[in-house]
Formats: sequence, C-alpha cells, structure tokens
Amino acid sequence: MRRVLLPLLAILITAFLGWSILQNAPQAKKRPPSKAKAINVDVQLIKARDVQLNLLSYGQVSAKTTANLTSQISGRVVKISPTLQDGAFFAAGDLLINLDNRDFQSAINSAKAELTQAQQALTLEKAQVVQAKADWERLNKAIPIPALVSRKPQVVSAKAKVSAALAQFDKALLNFKRTKIYAPFNGRVLNKKVNMGDFISANSTLVEFIASDFLQVRLSLKNSDLAFINLPETGLSNTLNKETLPKVLFESRLIEPQFWNGQIVRTEASIDQSSQQLFVIGEIEAPFGPLNAHKHSLKIGQYITAKIQGKLLKNVISINVDTLHQGQYVYIVKNGLITKTAVDISWQNEKIAIISMGLSIGDKLITSTVSADSEGSQASTGTGTGVGKTKDKKAFKKLNP
Repeated sequence: MRRVLLPLLAILITAFLGWSILQNAPQAKKRPPSKAKAINVDVQLIKARDVQLNLLSYGQVSAKTTANLTSQISGRVVKISPTLQDGAFFAAGDLLINLDNRDFQSAINSAKAELTQAQQALTLEKAQVVQAKADWERLNKAIPIPALVSRKPQVVSAKAKVSAALAQFDKALLNFKRTKIYAPFNGRVLNKKVNMGDFISANSTLVEFIASDFLQVRLSLKNSDLAFINLPETGLSNTLNKETLPKVLFESRLIEPQFWNGQIVRTEASIDQSSQQLFVIGEIEAPFGPLNAHKHSLKIGQYITAKIQGKLLKNVISINVDTLHQGQYVYIVKNGLITKTAVDISWQNEKIAIISMGLSIGDKLITSTVSADSEGSQASTGTGTGVGKTKDKKAFKKLNP
C-alpha cells in the first residue's frame, strides 16, 4: 500500500508546484511602439526655366577646297618658290614655279614674223584690188567688175591668214605666260611632287594643296537630337543667313585643349547607311588667320569634338541626371514622406535631363542619395544645390567671345 501512495504523492506535489509557477509568472510591461527615425535628405524646389541645349558630336577635319596645281605646258623647272614646301602657306597670286621659257620666247618671235608676213600680204592684196578696179573701170565703164577680177577671194584668203597668224602669236604669248605658275588662292601645301630641274609634261600634277580660308568637319547627329536643332535645309547655301545658322564650338586636344568657333552650314541629303544617322557640315572660317595664329594649327584628318548650338527651350523642367534612378524615376518629398515617382525624359545629356511628365512646378526633388528601401519613410529636408541648373549655357558663351 505504501509503495503505491508514495509515487502518487510525488506526482501530485510536482503537478501542484508547476501549476503554482504558471500562475505566478512575471508579466512583461508593454510600451507604445517607437516612431521610426526621419531620414535627412537634401531637396530643391522644382521650377521652370529656359534651357539652351547644346548637342555633342565629333568629326574629322577636312578641307573645304582641295586642288591640284598642274602645268598646262611642258618644260623644265628652273625655279621653285621657298613657300612651296609641304605644310607651307602661300597667298593668292604668289609665283610658285618657273619653267624654262626660252623655247616659248622663240615661238613668240616666229609667230610674230608670220603675223607680219600675213599682214604685209593682206596690204599687198588690198593695193592690187584698188589697181584692178581702176583698170576695169577704165576699160569697161558700164559693166560691173567681177569678183575674181576685183581679187575679192584673194583678199578673203589674206585676211584668214592674218587671223591664223594672229591666233598663233596669241597662243605663243599665252604659253610664254604659262611658264610662270601662280597660286590661284590662299592655301597650304599638302604634298609637293616637283623638284628643281625636273622636266614636266602638260597636265601633270605638281602640287596638292588646300584653300586656307575655310576648313570643314562632318558631324553626326543622334536621331533623338534632330528635333532640338534648327538645321539649314532650305534655300541655296549662298542665300542662308549666317546669323541664324547654328553655332559650333570645336575643341581640339591634339596637344592641349584649344577652341575654334564655327557654324553648321549644310545638312546632308541622305542618312548615312552604316550608322543610320544624319550628318551635318560644320565650317571653321579663317582657321589659320590672325585670330587663331596663337593656336596649334588644325590638321587635315584630325578628330575634334563639337558642341553644337541647339534650340532654346522656354519654361521647361530640367534636373541633374545625378537625381535620376535607373534612368526612369526620381524621389520627391510628398506629404513629408519619401516618394518614388516615374518621369518621362524628352532630352538629356551627361549633365541635365529635360522632364516632360512626372514632375510639376513646386515639387520637392530629393538631390541627395537615398536607398530603394527608404521609400515611404519620413523625410527631414534640407536645401540641396544645383537642381535644374547647368553649365551648358554659361559654357556656350565661348561661342561669342
């Protein structure tokens, strides 16, 4: 009996102790949930402003006018101008090459002698005409004199011989003048192909050169930029108003950064098949003139960058591209909360983006860095800098120094 009661009593005591512990367990004190700490962000009020667009491109320098200096006669070179060297400049009218003119002087003398003989023959024929008419009238007063008797065919033949001799004389004079070869316009030598003592034939190329008054650059435009530039596509090139042509600031970094002012003067008529882009022609006036004399000369075939004047957009919303996230949305502070909003971009470059939809005037754009999981958090706002501002317009003033 005792063996049964003792285990049962132990079980009852254990159960009682467990029940007592459960009934007297300590109660945790509940506190009200703590408020999430607000995130400090920099913001700037969105405003509308005028933005001068500048389109970036690059291209290869080429000559507007390239020509070959050729000789119209054959002869031996007896003199070459010191300015006729690769890379040298020359002015319009400069004497570049002299050919031996002695043979041509002899040709002038021969042609002059033939001309004199022809003129004398004509004078004689005219005298004979007078005598023939006098003789005919004395013997045949009432009958008209025949053409053969009046020596009319002989006079015509004599006049033709004078004209032919005069033409030969003029040709001899012209060939003599062609022994001196002059520069047709201001230019620069690309490649000299003749040396002192060379015998050259007619129509042989002596010098390759370019006109130094203009250089041009073929520039590509992005298809997305075409709506934001006024291209010169109407009227003849000589009727275009230069004041309305898009200005270009060319930059060369061949040796050090240097700038040249230019204009877009022409739009190509077709889309380039390889790049599927439209090309325009930029022109640099007087690239080697006094205003650019202190710069390193531009080289044919050299690549340079270009900042092309686009349209002036009135009352648009522009933001720094640094405030864009994944290129399609931004963060703003709305009702005190960090809010993500999608935006539509009509144009952008590496600095600014023009917003067509998604932002309104008065919105508070967050300019500081925020993480994706901060959306919906309370915002503690400060004042940001630089939203919507761009150095493009300031930099473009270099186009009109």
